[in-house]
Amino acid sequence: MKMSLKKIAKALLVTTFSGAMLMTTAHANNPPPTIKADAPNRYIVKKGDTLWDISGRYLDSPWRWKEIWATNKQIKNPDLIYPNDILILCVIQGKTLIGVDTGEGCAGVEKQLTGNVVSSTVSVTSTANSIPPIPWSAIQHWLDKTIIVNPADFNTTPYILASKKGNLITASGDKVYAKGVPLIVGQRYGVYREGEKYVDPKTQNIIGLEVTQVATGLVTSTETNGVTSLQLIDSYGKEVREGDRVFVELNNSIPPVFYPAPAVVNRGGMIVRVMDSISSAAKGSVVAINLGSTQGAKPGDVLTVYQKGAVIRDIKDNDTPVRLPSEHTGMVMVFNTFDNISYAYVLDSELPLNVGDQLLPPPYL
Repeated sequence: MKMSLKKIAKALLVTTFSGAMLMTTAHANNPPPTIKADAPNRYIVKKGDTLWDISGRYLDSPWRWKEIWATNKQIKNPDLIYPNDILILCVIQGKTLIGVDTGEGCAGVEKQLTGNVVSSTVSVTSTANSIPPIPWSAIQHWLDKTIIVNPADFNTTPYILASKKGNLITASGDKVYAKGVPLIVGQRYGVYREGEKYVDPKTQNIIGLEVTQVATGLVTSTETNGVTSLQLIDSYGKEVREGDRVFVELNNSIPPVFYPAPAVVNRGGMIVRVMDSISSAAKGSVVAINLGSTQGAKPGDVLTVYQKGAVIRDIKDNDTPVRLPSEHTGMVMVFNTFDNISYAYVLDSELPLNVGDQLLPPPYL
């Protein structure tokens, strides 16, 4: 999905983030989102649809979906959409909205929105089988046993010293020994392998360490010399090695439901890594960005990607160096956040996206 660069240019303001001139959006007194001229009056949701795709059928700015969605107040999870739901475009109380047709057309949507439905209970709907915001298949790999932690914290945790059998390769049922801060007998712990370090392109500081859980162990005993015995009860496709770290299992789950919305963060950001690639990202790729929960990022946040303009020589002004304006090159949606890093899915790219590309909330169009 692409936006007109002319529209974006009209919506942008120049401001300063951390001393660098970047582009950001005006959030005050926003006009209602623009419904596309070819938006369908009626759309039957299909298996394989995503909320981002559906929103893009109706809006030039699909990150503003919740502003046009007619919430059903009789449902506990009112924003879920399922295959075979019939979406209809309605004008209710002077606003253009989209809702699910339950058989009464726009009159029924208005009843759902206002709560004027004859019912003494609120229905509870399941998140299972609902339309996801982005394709789960594209991001699942980055939700399985991989997390980002503070390197300083990671390096203070107990480490695997040896295995009972003395072999390097271990599996479920084997006993291993860890050394460090005493662990609690009878408690489960994760065994984690150190991976990629994340470096902020601007400050060059390490802002996160990617670690992967390779096993789960149950503490069976501790010794006064700091050695702890663990019985491995689960392994995840990799052997446990000397030097792997042991700490409480961390939950890497994301909210079962989240929706595209303009990011509200306390500063601009950058792409710090293109996952599974040594070069650039395109639509459908996953990137890591230097905005995490500390900066206000959350699942569903949409950010616009800009590439810094090239520096050229002005031949009419004694070859004075001039930097060209930053250009909009794509959009990403955050799906998993850590302290200072988030994973984001590339929704759209007009050019290849690279490490160092700038990130800002999208314009209100």
